[in-house]
Amino acid sequence: MRTTGWACALAPFIGLAAATAWAQPPAVFGTAVEVVRVDVSVTRDGVPVEGLKAADFDVRDNGVRQTVQVVAVDDKVVNAVLALDVSSSVAGPPLGHLKAAAHAVVDALRPVDSLSLLTFSDRVQLSVSPADSRQRAHDAIDTTEAQLTTALHDAAYAALAATDPSRGRPLVLVFSDGEDVGSWLKAKPVLRVAETSDLVVHAVVSRRDPESVPARPGAGFLNEVVASTGGETWRADFPDLEKAMLRALEEFRSRYTLQYEREAGAAGSRGWHPLQVKVRVPGARVRARRGYWQRDRPPGR
Repeated sequence: MRTTGWACALAPFIGLAAATAWAQPPAVFGTAVEVVRVDVSVTRDGVPVEGLKAADFDVRDNGVRQTVQVVAVDDKVVNAVLALDVSSSVAGPPLGHLKAAAHAVVDALRPVDSLSLLTFSDRVQLSVSPADSRQRAHDAIDTTEAQLTTALHDAAYAALAATDPSRGRPLVLVFSDGEDVGSWLKAKPVLRVAETSDLVVHAVVSRRDPESVPARPGAGFLNEVVASTGGETWRADFPDLEKAMLRALEEFRSRYTLQYEREAGAAGSRGWHPLQVKVRVPGARVRARRGYWQRDRPPGR
């Protein structure tokens, strides 16, 4: 398995970067006319609701209703970051199930999609980048070994940083038992980065002992990261990992992308913008990111 510079220098780098992000409110949008995009999942009884139009959505930005458009959903390119917990908790047969699931995700991605693969235990490794072939990804998965503890906070930050919207709609798909052991980073700065990112995080949570899985898998840090981006957390026993991961990928593909324009510099434009997204479909379940951060650009920019 290839080890990048991240493997040796990740911890101090992400500590500094995340601390900087936490100290300075991020400028997510500009100061003229802002185009805001929101990925929205609409399901009923667990099945995606298809064929919705802009008029079917009610989107409120800071409490103000917006006039939205639905971006065409055909042939949307996915920028996928697959982050796998390979700590000692998956040693033995569970690792075999995890590898099979990862192989299935790689095969399910289309040639136009891009893929990054992160593995994490006590350290984080960027094993595959978008420039690498899919065969490289399969080889990296095959050579992965279980080891030591789970630096979940560090891995989540690295996965968020690895997304590249220029390559397609960003999706971070994380597998873990949901417990952090030994990260350099605290939860709060990583959550702040998730809140300021225009991406979706899906998580698949499993443990060797199913009886130890809480009623709300991923409760705490991982669940907060997922919820802040409008994603979802699935509980799956190890033999069902492949099904859960493929379901997460398909759920992402079925999402609507809404966009609207709003004027910057208006009263209440700076700071945190809570978003509320509803649909005029009885019994539908809607998931979207909670909001975004806005502040004015520095003068002259």
